[in-house]
Amino acid sequence: MRRLGLSDEHADDAVQEVFTRLLAEHRRGVVIANPRAWTYRSIYRLAMDQHRLRTRLAAVVGALGHRSQRPSRDHADRIAVWSEVDRLPRRQRQVVYLRYRSDLEFEEIGQVLGITSSAARSHAAQATATLRARLADPVGSIEEMK
Repeated sequence: MRRLGLSDEHADDAVQEVFTRLLAEHRRGVVIANPRAWTYRSIYRLAMDQHRLRTRLAAVVGALGHRSQRPSRDHADRIAVWSEVDRLPRRQRQVVYLRYRSDLEFEEIGQVLGITSSAARSHAAQATATLRARLADPVGSIEEMK
């Protein structure tokens, strides 16, 4: 959970929420072919919801001018990179989050997203090229996103 960017408290809440949803699906008679992938995908979605909420909140706070401290350059670079990731096409964005925030292998990413591992690699390569072009960083800041 921590690799998805959740605090310990939010991670605990996310796990509890996902197990509640899993139980509800089971009671409805829904057959889940791969419970591990279903559970991870559900937690991933909750984490992304939290990330979007934090991003929106930071934008509102920034727009209101209530910044109490100036972020470090490294922090500002990470925010810039992840802001650009949020602008990627949906599938590329999902692959980048799963690869670099969740540290999943491409085979696992394929299982979570219902695509092949080679398609996951392709989306990651396209996303990396787009991010490098947008951020004009010849070395690439992708590895620093972890």
